[in-house]
Amino acid sequence: MNAGTSRPGAVGAIVRGAWRGRPWRWLAGAALALWLHDSRAQTIDNVDVAAQGPDTVVRITFNATVRFLQQQPIDASSLYRITFDLVAGDEAVVNQTAQESKRVAAAGTLPELTLTYAPSRARRVKELTLELRAPAAVIVRQGPSSRTIDIVFAGRGAAAPAAPAALPPAPPISEPQPAASAAARPRSGSVEIEAQATELMTKAREALAAQRYDVAVERFNQLLLLPPNSLSQEAQELVGLAWERAGDMRRAQIEYELYLKVYPQGEGAQRVAQRLASLDGRPAPSSAAAGPADATGAASAATPATSASRGNRFTGNIAQYYYGGRARSQSLVNLAAGIDQSTLTRTTESAIVTSVDLGGRYANTDSETRAVVRGTGSVNLVATSHNTSLLNAAYIDYKRNASGIAVRIGRQSSISGGLLGLFDGVSATYPVTTGWKIDLMGGVPANPLVSAPSERLLAAMIEADGIFDRWGGDLYLIDQTTEGISNRRAVGLETRYSDELLSMYSLVDYDILFRKVNAFSLQGSVQAPGQTTVTLLVDSRRAPSLQTTNALISSGATSLKQLLQMETLDEVRAAAEATSAQARQGLVSISRPINAKWQLAMDLRYSAIGALPAVGNFEATPATGAQYGATAQLTGSNLYSARDINNFNLSVLKSPFFKGAQLSYSNLTGLRDNDLTVEPSVRYYTQRDNQGVRLNRYSPGLRMSYRLSRRTSVLGEGIVEHSTTAGPSNHDATNSVFFYVGYRYELF
Repeated sequence: MNAGTSRPGAVGAIVRGAWRGRPWRWLAGAALALWLHDSRAQTIDNVDVAAQGPDTVVRITFNATVRFLQQQPIDASSLYRITFDLVAGDEAVVNQTAQESKRVAAAGTLPELTLTYAPSRARRVKELTLELRAPAAVIVRQGPSSRTIDIVFAGRGAAAPAAPAALPPAPPISEPQPAASAAARPRSGSVEIEAQATELMTKAREALAAQRYDVAVERFNQLLLLPPNSLSQEAQELVGLAWERAGDMRRAQIEYELYLKVYPQGEGAQRVAQRLASLDGRPAPSSAAAGPADATGAASAATPATSASRGNRFTGNIAQYYYGGRARSQSLVNLAAGIDQSTLTRTTESAIVTSVDLGGRYANTDSETRAVVRGTGSVNLVATSHNTSLLNAAYIDYKRNASGIAVRIGRQSSISGGLLGLFDGVSATYPVTTGWKIDLMGGVPANPLVSAPSERLLAAMIEADGIFDRWGGDLYLIDQTTEGISNRRAVGLETRYSDELLSMYSLVDYDILFRKVNAFSLQGSVQAPGQTTVTLLVDSRRAPSLQTTNALISSGATSLKQLLQMETLDEVRAAAEATSAQARQGLVSISRPINAKWQLAMDLRYSAIGALPAVGNFEATPATGAQYGATAQLTGSNLYSARDINNFNLSVLKSPFFKGAQLSYSNLTGLRDNDLTVEPSVRYYTQRDNQGVRLNRYSPGLRMSYRLSRRTSVLGEGIVEHSTTAGPSNHDATNSVFFYVGYRYELF
């Protein structure tokens, strides 16, 4: 969640604060060292941790639209594999090669954890590896948006190491007046009053459990404005808890102090005194009373808001890899129907890639300031290649806890959803009223596909959450220009629904200039009985997104003004539209455990992609036609040790031009308390096209990582590929090798 301030001098204050202390200067220096005209987005944007009722939730936010598919295993373990679908993302995300890693320090009963994303460029289904320093039971599910996946540690809510607002909070909190004192409230003991109070308490608890804190506060205050009743005392305590979990410590303090004034001998007086003491770091009472049942119906402590969540905190790592052997092919869009059809190219690859991922946070009861720098630098050792320095993110954001106003400055992604892409500029959030806020964004697009002079971007978004039970959404408008010429102008609508069992998301993006639907997406996942997960996806979009500057790809011109001297505007837009393919996909997936060790997953896929031209490093691809695929996967966990995951996979694919099938096995094993992880794999793919040409490909591979110390790891991967092609007039055999080796060092 972005942050900001309502004071006019906030931007200057942010910049001044960013230079206090050496780590802050280092963050800024790293950004300046990496910042060039080019950019490349990483897949993982952020990892946040916060308590939700009795649980701790690790929320992974991606720079792409994702759909959770499966976790392995389902029982308590210290090693997990999380699979998800990469529905849509910028070409840089789709074709990413550098491995990513995020570490979260241990806190309370939450063990130290490491999330590793090792991208496989040609595969739609992606994998995350979750390593825990101590075994724990987790539940992985789709997050509240199409860009998030949640890892839930049940019963560990008191272990969250961050403030209540560490996760992107529910809609901004409105400014209701503090609850009236008991003396100011009219007295009545009617049955009608008790019924109203019961109904309000039920709705308030539901909102509190769903993290819709603004709604919870409103319902609690409505209850407190009723004549005194049997629920008034409990509501007075819980309204303070709602403010505390929303991150507004000042209002939480007001409500807690009012509770102690009105109910000094109340059942929760000692409990409230403890929470009040934790807000300003004072010593808490020596003994603790059991907390009231929270909105989920179980007793739990409040979300931590102690001094441990304040002050400076830094995270980050640096990694370097050497890539060698045969290069992997690249394309603008990757919607494979469940089978990796691509092969290693005959281009020699030799490069050293350095990746930096840094973050800093300073928080107190009034505000929070964060700085993020992520980038990749590549030194190519092949004479025909060039060096690049790619800045993925470099921003500072600041927020005021009381007002919810937020501002972010630097290279960043869209505040919320929409098809905005990466840009350099400023974004701000302003809460209007309960459940409503306005986001404003402006700057320069950071697009590695087409570079055009004097580009500008403006966007506005109205967000609504909690207006209807568990529903939310936003309406946005985007306007991009280059040299004063309209490049992209679109309006979009997103809707979201989320509860404990069902998650749904939809998007419609309409381009006003082209008068075409740029993207339509409908996604959903259901947690059915028996730990069964059902996933649905229907998606149709332009790839790349419709923009007038796409016409520069095939024209050779360097600017739209230059191109418009030779062609009319209608001709330019027609050329731009022809350069953007229509990509359609559909998915139905079901996964279910057979027993404690085995899981079965099956999916049906459809995809169709139009032809794409060669652009820069991306190879031209012909139209695929309608492709239909089916996959069955059997997963065995902890079969021969306490940390092993075994996947057996069979996939078949049919298109107008060929039929294919793949049989594969992959393994993930953690040894020596996960200090050493070994991931062998082998794939056999066979294909026969309409011309009678048969392709057979064997691809054994091995990925390994070894933790030398708490901060240092070495890792690498190698793939050997043997392909044979036999047709009516030719027979060919090729052998290729791709590999990388490197290290990763945790800086903090």
